[in-house]
Amino acid sequence: MSITRKYKKLIGTLGILTLSTSLTACVGKAATQTQAGNAVCPVTVNESEGSVRIAYLGWPGPDLYTYDQGLLGACLPNVKAEWTRYPTGQDIIQGFAAKSVDLGGLGSTPTAKALSDPLNLDVVVPRVNAVIGETEALVAKNVTSVEELKGKKIAVPFSSTSHYSLLKVLESAGLDPKKDVTITNISPDKLPAAWASDEIEAAYVWDPTLQVLKDSGRVLVTSEEVAKLGAPTFNVSLADRTWAQKNSSILNTWLELQDWVTEKGAVGDEDYIQANAAQSGMKLEDATRQIKGQKYVTKEEQADELLTVGKALYSTAGFLVDQGEIPAVHEETHYIGAVTEYGYYAQGEKQ
Repeated sequence: MSITRKYKKLIGTLGILTLSTSLTACVGKAATQTQAGNAVCPVTVNESEGSVRIAYLGWPGPDLYTYDQGLLGACLPNVKAEWTRYPTGQDIIQGFAAKSVDLGGLGSTPTAKALSDPLNLDVVVPRVNAVIGETEALVAKNVTSVEELKGKKIAVPFSSTSHYSLLKVLESAGLDPKKDVTITNISPDKLPAAWASDEIEAAYVWDPTLQVLKDSGRVLVTSEEVAKLGAPTFNVSLADRTWAQKNSSILNTWLELQDWVTEKGAVGDEDYIQANAAQSGMKLEDATRQIKGQKYVTKEEQADELLTVGKALYSTAGFLVDQGEIPAVHEETHYIGAVTEYGYYAQGEKQ
């Protein structure tokens, strides 16, 4: 049941960048293990038949490693998988809305929008992948504090975790996002050009774009610091509910594989870093910094962290209503239900 609040504005639908690829195609650099045809599944091979359309972002993480190493094809040999790279989480949400995505990895802010009015997408959150830390940050030119951004133009990808964090940072600094600054919507792939042309004075964004801006800018605050203000952000897995119900065996294998890959990321395994650097196009040292700048959520931590995410989604939705980004927020149980419904980790075993 919705709690109606004053509706101020609705962010327009963003275009979807569909660089569709299959397991045998490539995004960025070639999927090395897939190309070689020698990928070995690290978990139990699942012979189930089916299909899955996976949406992912270009930042280093478990999805890029899974793609690069060809692990999904090795673990689900009879499943037709299509990988599509999107520029932002909001674009992934539009993919879900268009029924062109079954499974995706994205941030908690667009996920909160997906679960809220007016979209109210029929999706579930089966897994939390990471707590965002130093990998997202507010970078500025010629200023040394957030307060000095008054009157400045700030860029951020709208409806993203960075957008949510930026609004929280401005609020904590006593700045009104609607009156004291100008916030403009620029996607990560277009931010470097806007930054170089002096079109903007500051930007809140994630890696690998963040690293480009940091070369000539100053980091004012990171998402790790924003979390300490009481506004943590997360990277999660999102699944279409109907697809998940019909393909629970496939989804369970994906989750089991994600658990295995996450362990490699959590310890900063060398081949994990190298694969992510190759697929993201980042320098090895930058990819290393990105991977170490987030807290990976292991299998043992999933149940507790998912509950935290459910509460955070509710809090985020409420904040977005106050900012006029969405018209209404559901009861807290709606968001908690979205992260507990599938129950893979709560049960401790496959469904």
